[in-house]
Amino acid sequence: MKIWDAVVVGAGPAGCACAYDLASAGKSVLLLDKSDFPRPKACAGGLTMKTVRALRFSIEPVIQQKVDRILLESRDSSRIPVGRRRSICVMTVRAELDAFCLTKTIEAGAVFQRIRRIDSIAHDEEKVVVTAADGVLHARFLVGADGANSQVRTMCSEGGTSEAGWFRKGLAIEANLRRDAHKDDLVFDFSPVMSGYGWIFPKRDHVNIGLYCIDAEEVLNRSRLSTYITQQFGDDVKTEDFAGQYVGFGAAKHSAKNDRIFLVGDAGGFVDPLTGEGIYGAVMSGQAAASAICAQLNHRATARETFISRTKDLRENLQIAERIATSFYADPQRGFRVMKNPLLRYAVLKNYADGLQLTGLLRTTRRLSLHRSSAS
Repeated sequence: MKIWDAVVVGAGPAGCACAYDLASAGKSVLLLDKSDFPRPKACAGGLTMKTVRALRFSIEPVIQQKVDRILLESRDSSRIPVGRRRSICVMTVRAELDAFCLTKTIEAGAVFQRIRRIDSIAHDEEKVVVTAADGVLHARFLVGADGANSQVRTMCSEGGTSEAGWFRKGLAIEANLRRDAHKDDLVFDFSPVMSGYGWIFPKRDHVNIGLYCIDAEEVLNRSRLSTYITQQFGDDVKTEDFAGQYVGFGAAKHSAKNDRIFLVGDAGGFVDPLTGEGIYGAVMSGQAAASAICAQLNHRATARETFISRTKDLRENLQIAERIATSFYADPQRGFRVMKNPLLRYAVLKNYADGLQLTGLLRTTRRLSLHRSSAS
């Protein structure tokens, strides 16, 4: 009976980030996914520069375009261009990115296996047992990186429910337009969704367009997205690859309680509710889980304590992002007016592209809001 150092469920950015670091450290790691790669994945495919730097390897072969300017659009049709000399983010096609990252992870020494489903998860103080349709797996640690609808989270939550008090979902729906996109701006449009935004992401030979909402109860569907596409590009564009995807929030309200099982990426609620950015949180939380597992296997510290410590800053930023998102989406026009201030605009761009402790951004936002209130 083989006992893996870790079994990682889900071979997206979070799972690969975790498995890559474990394999690079010489640990035995089995990476599971229900799909073969490349596989279609609903995702705009934009990676901020902080995400690019966090990855352990260059993704230059799958970068389609680099972006140094963002266009913000409000409900009153006003626009704010935000740019800088260095790149803000890079554009990829998510299916290509995931396949590339998986290849790199296998090259580092991880073993990949496709599974049809997981039937049960059991654990004790020494190991975790995963019973899958394809057999029984034994591991010292288990990492759930299987998305917003995580089976690992559901099976390991009290009462067997994935919505365990701390976790909630947002929703995104997208499509692709086949056209030359080299000169198009990257757009965040706050007019088409009440608690979110529409986006337009330029790629090498197409445009990815979609709608994002922090409240999964708001109806986002193909008809609504089609209407938005027509408003932006007219009726004569070829639209394809419609897809929807839940995103996971709540990591700020959750702390690992299990010594052997960790949740990362969307499964652990590491999506930024303000921007909808998920890949950065996926990579960082996946690497944190790997570090935690290595710490215990190498007898340096317990995995649970290390994971909590390694994700502390990330969780704090997500907590502040949650507060800012609640305020901003309650009155986007007010937030948009505040964004006209160059100092705040710089801080928002800096956080989005490079990472910034959001406590400073929150203080700046409050000062500007108070100043505007007193002036009026």
